[in-house]
This record gives sequence, C-alpha cells and structure tokens, in this order.
Amino acid sequence: MNIPGLPANVSTAQHVRPNRAIAAWFASPLQWVAWLFRTFYPIPHLFVPISRWSGWWAAVTRFEDVAEVLSRPDVFAVPFAAEIARLNDGQAPGTPFILGIDDKREHDRQLKLVMQAFPRGEVASMVTSIARDAAQNAVRAAAHKATAGASARIDAIRELITDIPITLCERYYGVPVPIPDRERFAANAMDVSGHLFGLPPIKPDPAIDNAADVVRAVVDAAIQLELSHPSARSTVLARLITTHKADPSHFPIELVRAFLMGMIIGFVPTNTIAGGHILEKLLRNEAFMKAAREAALAGDDDLLERCLFEAMRFWPLNPGPFRICTRDFVVAADTRRAKNIRKGTKVLASTCSAMFDSRQVKQPFYFDPDRAASDYMLFGYGMHWCVGIFIAQAQITQTFKALLVQRNLRSAPWPKGKLKLRGIFPDHLFVEFDRVKQP
Repeated sequence: MNIPGLPANVSTAQHVRPNRAIAAWFASPLQWVAWLFRTFYPIPHLFVPISRWSGWWAAVTRFEDVAEVLSRPDVFAVPFAAEIARLNDGQAPGTPFILGIDDKREHDRQLKLVMQAFPRGEVASMVTSIARDAAQNAVRAAAHKATAGASARIDAIRELITDIPITLCERYYGVPVPIPDRERFAANAMDVSGHLFGLPPIKPDPAIDNAADVVRAVVDAAIQLELSHPSARSTVLARLITTHKADPSHFPIELVRAFLMGMIIGFVPTNTIAGGHILEKLLRNEAFMKAAREAALAGDDDLLERCLFEAMRFWPLNPGPFRICTRDFVVAADTRRAKNIRKGTKVLASTCSAMFDSRQVKQPFYFDPDRAASDYMLFGYGMHWCVGIFIAQAQITQTFKALLVQRNLRSAPWPKGKLKLRGIFPDHLFVEFDRVKQP
C-alpha cells in the first residue's frame, strides 16, 4: 500500500525503513540479549534456589520453539488457572474463564460463547465509533483548555490510552454508566492483571483480593441491574444475560460474571501497556512517527493499525507468557538444540524474542508495517491467543488517530514528557500539539 504523495512505485515499507544501523540501534537492550540466547543458547534453563521461586526455570527464544510451547497446552499449562477462577467469584474453587482453561474441549466451548457475546461485526459498527468519538472529544477538550497562543497538552495515558477502554467497558461491555471512580477501577484491574500474568507461582494475595473485589463489585452491580431492568441495549452484558436466561443450567450467572471479569482484566490493563509502549516508540523514533502520522492524515486506518503494531513489536507487552511444564517433554526434538524440560519447570515462552528471530521473520530489525501477520506474536499464539484482539486493535487505532492528526505532536517538556510507570503499567505521559487557529 502506498502513502499519498509518494511515487506509485515506492512502497510504504521502503519509504519508512530507516537504514539497518538506525533500525538496530532502536531495538531495546533486551533484544540484544535475546539475540545472544537465540544464537548461542536457544533454550536456557537453570535451577533457582530462592525460596519463593525455587525450582527449575527455562526459556524458549526461537520462533519455532515458542510456537511449539504455546501450541501444547496439554503439556505447558497456564500458571494462573486456579487463581483467575478464584478471583472471578471471590472464593475457591471459583468459575474458570477461557484465559485459564487448557482443556481444548472446554476452551472451545467458551470461545464459541465469547465470540457470540463479542461479535466481530460490531468492531466496525460500535467499537470503532465509540473509541473514535471518545478520543476526538478528549483531544478537543485538551485544545479548548489551552490558553490563547499556547500549545495544547494532554496526559495521553490517563486521558486517552487508559480512559477509552473504560469508556468501552461502559458503553459496549455494558457495565454501569458511569463507572464510579474510573481511576481506581483501572488501577485495581491493572493490579489483578499484573498478579495473574506475572512471575509464577501465582499465589493468593490479600491486596489483590481487595483489588478484585472492586472490579467484581462493579461487574455484579451491572449484572443485577441488567437482570432487574433489561436495558434493551446492544451490549455484551445484555447478550450474556439473554444466553443465561435461555439456559441457566449450562450458562449460570457465575459464568456471566467470569466472562465480564476476564474480559475487563484482559482489556483495560493490556491496552494501557500496549498504547503506552506504542506512544513511547513513536515519540522516540522519527521514522516510526512519520509513517504513523502519514497513515492517520490519509485516513487509512488499516495502514495506521499496521504502523502502530509494528512499532509495538519493538516494545511488546512483556518478554512473553509463562507456562508450567506438566510432564517431562523434549522441546525442539530431533534438532541439535533439543532440550528435555522437566515436569514442574516454569517456562518463559519469549514471544518478544521470537518476533526478532531472523529464521522466521524477514529483516526483523527493520520497521516494516507491510510484514506478514504470521510474523507477530503480540497478542499471544496458539490456543490462548487474545480473544479480544479485534476490539483492542480498533480501540488503539482510533485512540492514536485522534492524536496523530494534530499539528506538531510531540512530547511535553521534561519531566512531564517522560513515560512514568505504576509497576509495569504506563501511568503518565504528557504530549503537546499546536492548536489550529479557528477562523
């Protein structure tokens, strides 16, 4: 696809690619460490004697091996299955949700129900428009607050990247409108997410229980309101309640709660990390920013989406998901790097490394929004790929579009323009843009 204004014979990828040295320089130090492992020790493993994390640990770093581990849930189980079920109900054993289900038959049953509750056709008809309107309103409000002659300023994390997913929880998912104390709600969802998807073992934590209570209270209030006063709105919750009423024995109210809890905890925190990382990459790399801005100004949402998630490839959500090996298993069997992974070993499937493996990914250190979709593992791989990926892509694209079309978008002066984290989650990053003079 060509960018308007460029010669027809110049592809987008050719136009935005910096030279090899610059592209490699912008890779994170973690990528250079990953390259060393992929080259010389592709399946590292060691024994850790520290009490909480004691036991065998391993990592797979090559694309082929990461795909193998993530495609074998019968061998490599998610470490948070029991904990996510407990937090869904607030007590053990709780209600399992698709994110923590390794049994393929039950996983596929829930996946079908999730796809019915979150029909892909609504991404264009509802999710895109909600996100677009919310982002435009937030940017417009920031411009209106600026004093005459001054640049507009907005906290892109708090006011856009985190806030718009909450708006979608209200207007598309169907939780109470408005959510009381949006910042507290988002912070607690992030605390639960960081707990579940962090380093194993995943053990109960009173602080996380309190955070989950906050999210669950909002969800339970929404469920009770929809049960007692059906909204007749086209929301996820309304569809879930309809399914529950049609067959309460197979779709109990606890499963309705688990669906909403799981999708909120997997949506708001994940999109905050993704959006924060993308924005930081665009602001620190002129070539990345130029490509994304040209796509946004041309109104090419498809190209913009590909530019944004190609930027995210250079700083993904995390190094990769963890799995627990449930039986002795040889990874990369019949190769020179074959490794027997012991039962009980905690395994990092490094998707971050895999996306830079030149054995699979062509010219991985080049910024190329035209690269094949099969090169990406940004939202997981195999059975546990992100079920909300289409919602995430639409929301992030529309959020960034509202910013990127502004004149002279840039970081605010230090220290406001520095990305600040709350744990692993982006918390603040102020950007500025020039106000367009009104006639």
